[in-house]
Amino acid sequence: MLDLKNKKVLVTGASNGLGLKIAKKFSDAGSVGFGFDLKKNNFDIKEWNFSNVDISNEKEVLRGFKEIKNVLGSLDIVVANAGLVPKWRSIDSIENDEWEKVFNVNVKGVALTIKHAVDLMKASGGSIIIMGSINSLFGHSGQSLYTATKHALLGIVKCASVDLGNNNIRVNAIGPGPVATNALIERVKTREKKGGESYEKALKKFANNTALGKMVTEEDVANTAIYLGSKLSESITGHLIPVTNGLIRLE
Repeated sequence: MLDLKNKKVLVTGASNGLGLKIAKKFSDAGSVGFGFDLKKNNFDIKEWNFSNVDISNEKEVLRGFKEIKNVLGSLDIVVANAGLVPKWRSIDSIENDEWEKVFNVNVKGVALTIKHAVDLMKASGGSIIIMGSINSLFGHSGQSLYTATKHALLGIVKCASVDLGNNNIRVNAIGPGPVATNALIERVKTREKKGGESYEKALKKFANNTALGKMVTEEDVANTAIYLGSKLSESITGHLIPVTNGLIRLE
């Protein structure tokens, strides 16, 4: 039984893509909540609130959580989804400032989100869900920076689940394989324009690299977030749940 009606939820990176899909999924289940992102963009969920927050900036994170406290009073579920996906390239081509920029959002931003969510969750417990990646478990050519941040998130999950267990706060991560988001499709089309393989061939390759022969969808990832936020997963903490359709290889 999902039992998500009137649950109080925060989703970061909520104005587009996976974050927006997850927020809408919780709303459809009867939850109320907040979305954090740099810009509101497509966030239009009835009875949900939105705050412009840069999660890498602690002052902005504090302001956002004060707004949540004033409106909702507490939180039951936090989905730390906000993150950056840098351009794929060899480790010897990545500039120092890019390492700092991506780590500040993908790792520090998640840590700050958890840090300030705890005060609003510890009275009654709850679930923190971090958006990891299958790259939290594997390495891949040209993805050193992104993969390093996603490995770091798995470390946060392992430690935070122990730190917060006494407060009955569970901490888990979702590890999607390649997801058929608009962002991924645009990256594939850009590579095609630069002489890479065709859009159709690239997406077919993604699908053929899975046991089920299809790409993961935003709906698949959102359903996993719903599961991790519900009582159905109340004995699960400290884990990354792969959502890959049985990924066989990364290319």
